[in-house]
Amino acid sequence: MELLEDRPGGLRLQLLRCRHCGTERACRPGWRTRCHICLDRRSARDLPAMRQARDALATFRANRQIALVRQFLGLRTGEPTPLPGVAEFLAATALEATLDSYRRPGWTVLAGDVHGLPWMGAQLGSASHGTWGRHDACGTVAKLNRGRTECPACPPEPDSRTHRARANDPHLLYLVRYRHWHKFGHGDDRRVRAHLRAGAHAIQVLAATHAEVVIGESALKRRHREHAVGARPTMPFTFGTGTEVLPTRISVDLTTVLPTGRDVTHRYIE
Repeated sequence: MELLEDRPGGLRLQLLRCRHCGTERACRPGWRTRCHICLDRRSARDLPAMRQARDALATFRANRQIALVRQFLGLRTGEPTPLPGVAEFLAATALEATLDSYRRPGWTVLAGDVHGLPWMGAQLGSASHGTWGRHDACGTVAKLNRGRTECPACPPEPDSRTHRARANDPHLLYLVRYRHWHKFGHGDDRRVRAHLRAGAHAIQVLAATHAEVVIGESALKRRHREHAVGARPTMPFTFGTGTEVLPTRISVDLTTVLPTGRDVTHRYIE
């Protein structure tokens, strides 16, 4: 692998390219890594990978798609189709499918890191250095996601729903009660009233900026993570998985994590 870019924009990232096939990949600085596609001695001896390649070769022949594999490998007429080459074809196909899912208008995909390649020709786990792209408008390199990607250097887009764009929007931190449980969380007026329609009662509701509320809720989660009870069949469906649900014996005061909040509980008391 040869280095293409080292820490672009100050990121803990290196972009590398395989000297043999030209495929790019992303990795952390200082890590030793291999091409996503080309096999070395270690991966070529991987028995599961070779079994997968053998099964795929039989499928390609049955479906009359073997010509695609041979074209990818640059084989001449009469040359046998090697199993390691089939494994590399599978890895290349999996890599292209993964990168394609990150392509977005206004962004150029630079390189990715697909956990599991080149061994099995498929993603085997969630551990990854991510897929990275360059914003066409300003040249900023950023980690892409399969949803909407916004440039961290450019102003937020008008309809953005990111925390950065909503930092100064009005927001609510709430505490409601249902039977023997307290539920805290953040949201807008509709979110609080959804809990009330499901049978809960408002205990405390504070208004502040979105950024302040999110920080306050995170502090509550850390403070009470050992007390979370989880989802129960008798809870309102709006309580979700119960990660922010506590027994009522646990005292909760929202002002301790959101001292700048304005108390608007009266809006939700019938």
